[in-house]
Amino acid sequence: MLKSTQRTALLCMGFLLCLVSEISAQHSMQQILGKLTSHTTRIPVEKVYLQTDKDSYTKGETIWFKTYLLNGTTHIASAMSSVIYVELLDANENIVAQQKLVMESVGAAGDITLSDKMEVGTYTLRAYTKYMLNDKEPILFQKEISISASQPESNGKGATELRNNKRKDKSSKADSEIIKQTKPIVQFFPEGGELVTGIECVLATKITDAEGNGLALKGKILDQDCHLVSLFDSYEFGLGWSSLKPEPNTDYYLHIPIDGTMVKYPVPQPVEKGYALRVMNRGSHIMITASTTITNGLQNAMLVGHTRGDVIFKQVLKGNNENSTTIKLLTSKLQDGIAHFTLFTPNKEPVCERLTFIENPENNLDLFIETNKSNYGLREKMSVDLAVVDTDAKPLEGDFSMSVFAKSEMQEGTENIKSWLLLNSDLGSTISNPIFFFKEEINGREYLLDLLMLTHGWRRFTWKSILKDSVRKEIAFPPEKGIMITGTTTAFNNKYKPKKTLATLNIVANELIQEKRVTDTLGRFSFGPFVFKDSITAVLNANSWPLFKKRKDRFSIYLDSYFPEVKVKNNEEIDGGSTKKVTNTVTKSYPSVVRQKAVPDFEYDPDVTYLNEVVVKDRKINKQALLDKKLNARTIYGYPSTRLMPDSIPGLGNGVVNAFNVLRRDPSVRVLGTFPNQQAFIRPIFGEAGGAPPLYLLDGTPVSAGQIQSIRVTDILFIDILKGADASIYGGRAAGGVVAVYMKTGEFTEEKPKENSNYINATIPGFYKAREFYRPNYAIEKPEHKKLDYRRTLHWEPNIELKDDSVANLNFYTGDIESEYVIRIEGITTDGRPVSKLYNFNVVDPN
Repeated sequence: MLKSTQRTALLCMGFLLCLVSEISAQHSMQQILGKLTSHTTRIPVEKVYLQTDKDSYTKGETIWFKTYLLNGTTHIASAMSSVIYVELLDANENIVAQQKLVMESVGAAGDITLSDKMEVGTYTLRAYTKYMLNDKEPILFQKEISISASQPESNGKGATELRNNKRKDKSSKADSEIIKQTKPIVQFFPEGGELVTGIECVLATKITDAEGNGLALKGKILDQDCHLVSLFDSYEFGLGWSSLKPEPNTDYYLHIPIDGTMVKYPVPQPVEKGYALRVMNRGSHIMITASTTITNGLQNAMLVGHTRGDVIFKQVLKGNNENSTTIKLLTSKLQDGIAHFTLFTPNKEPVCERLTFIENPENNLDLFIETNKSNYGLREKMSVDLAVVDTDAKPLEGDFSMSVFAKSEMQEGTENIKSWLLLNSDLGSTISNPIFFFKEEINGREYLLDLLMLTHGWRRFTWKSILKDSVRKEIAFPPEKGIMITGTTTAFNNKYKPKKTLATLNIVANELIQEKRVTDTLGRFSFGPFVFKDSITAVLNANSWPLFKKRKDRFSIYLDSYFPEVKVKNNEEIDGGSTKKVTNTVTKSYPSVVRQKAVPDFEYDPDVTYLNEVVVKDRKINKQALLDKKLNARTIYGYPSTRLMPDSIPGLGNGVVNAFNVLRRDPSVRVLGTFPNQQAFIRPIFGEAGGAPPLYLLDGTPVSAGQIQSIRVTDILFIDILKGADASIYGGRAAGGVVAVYMKTGEFTEEKPKENSNYINATIPGFYKAREFYRPNYAIEKPEHKKLDYRRTLHWEPNIELKDDSVANLNFYTGDIESEYVIRIEGITTDGRPVSKLYNFNVVDPN
């Protein structure tokens, strides 16, 4: 027998070992939390959301939008970037419109005019910051919109209706193929990561067809001897789950009856020694159970939870020779969104992960929308009051935007600011119908939302990469605070031989601005940030460095593109839905109304000749057509009235110094004056040249005539001239027509050295300046009020700022269309809570 002193010594030794082990575990926990804090601090996340005035458009309309630029963790206004890029892409991912916006408050407003010559179909609006492109797989905001035809129909049946019928036929064919399919695709997602022998586990399942459409099916889980283990149901989006306690040396199968035949799928093999993590979300609290079949496996194991990188839970577990422990976590103090729980071994190895969605009732907001009545007449003034309060009826401050549009233009499943910020932006934009999971009126919504979390993984980072410090440290794109003028200086006769130089920037504006920079060893220079709306003229020089060098080298200067190049993988792996893109179908009522609108527009415009519809059955595509297609992809108007290609015009020679010398080659353009005081006038389709100068565009951005003069012909890819109806897309600004100049980029970039060494002249476009939304005032009679008012967007207000206990009041007039309309308000409070709400009203003709 041990003496009392020996027993005491052993007890002390055991206590010391436990103490050392606990201290080591606490140290490991601090290391884990330190890595997470370092990651979120050193590599913060930004999120961009974009709200449009509606979801469907016809050619010739304008897309009105508001962007929100937010901190990815707190969802308050971002303190990093101030520059937002917005792009419109066609079905082939060609960029048809681009804008560069500067952030004001929490975002910026913009607009994109759709040409009458655009192809109909599904387009994508994309919004992002340049800083977001640092991620290996950046999560950029994308929204699909449908653009339909607006031409008058002939023979009682037009292209729009035929296109809709084809869409229906295609959809019916797809439905029939789904019915005939006999082998659904089944994916298994054990809760926490693995099935473990002897531990009750949740097995989540997603069942889809070959195209990724979720299938609602019933089945059974049987063991290898066909003994029933559990019943199975997959519900909305093909999501389902069952409970399973794997036994040793036993195989399990999911059996699903398809067309009278039982199809079976093997369940993932369980591990004998492992960990399990179960999370039960009760709304007001979360029950977290960690289990293991490893002896003392939970002793000093660690459990960490975070929401968007902000730690919400941390605890070192005390196994006490038990194989399971349960923790209750109240949600009353937590922010809404995806909570990410991870179980670590004492050696800091992440072994189990589980996502759950927090919906804290304390975070609920009420957005009050009040109108003076629910039914309005044609061209009647309407008043809207709105305010945001919390659960204690305390008014909240924030920034919001409001659109009022025909309900027929609202698409089911369209993303809103809440579903994007709290769900899709953290899952990699993989949910096809995210708004479904936020509709409180849907029975079982919380259950399906939890199934969604069971079948997903966290997309923003992985613990293994953080713990190994393998996440990016150097960033290629720092946050932009304004317009940066960047580029490279190289040897004059070798573009691929960078040279270190002294670069000098001279900006010709109201006053001369000069900055100097010594480039790095790769010849890179960067000037800025600058904030300006109108384009500016700049001259860049490159001189030998050090300056005391006797030999004066010759250099070429190459400026970077005004817009960044986006390389993003197509995140169309839809979980909880379909792998196919959401196709927005256009309702019948809208195209018919637009056809009504098109005829009066033709009557009012004497420069437009009405032609019957022509159907082209076949056309051989030659090289010129392919080139035109590439060039048209850079414009929002498609084909111009005239297109001039400087490289294809004979006899230009070195004497041609700017774009006006190219314009002289078009007989419809009259150029007056000599450099540097030149002006052009475009003759309309009928008659002599008018007195109004044209609207000048540089890569789609309005600029002055002087800025067009400063561009070298060798840098111009093509010049488009728009007149008459072709210029109508730009409204009254283009009364004298349009001269649109496009610079060489990408495959068209000139590779030969510049004629002049050591300097270049450049026109730097400014930030896009949003147009003002048209608001007719029918209280005052005007001649234009005689036209029919077929507006489908009655009102667009991108900048609504609520402060203190203020109530926003907005007024506008209805139009001439009887319909049900929607008021859609979205925005963010100053403390980072997203708000979205819809309100319906009717416009009826009292006569």
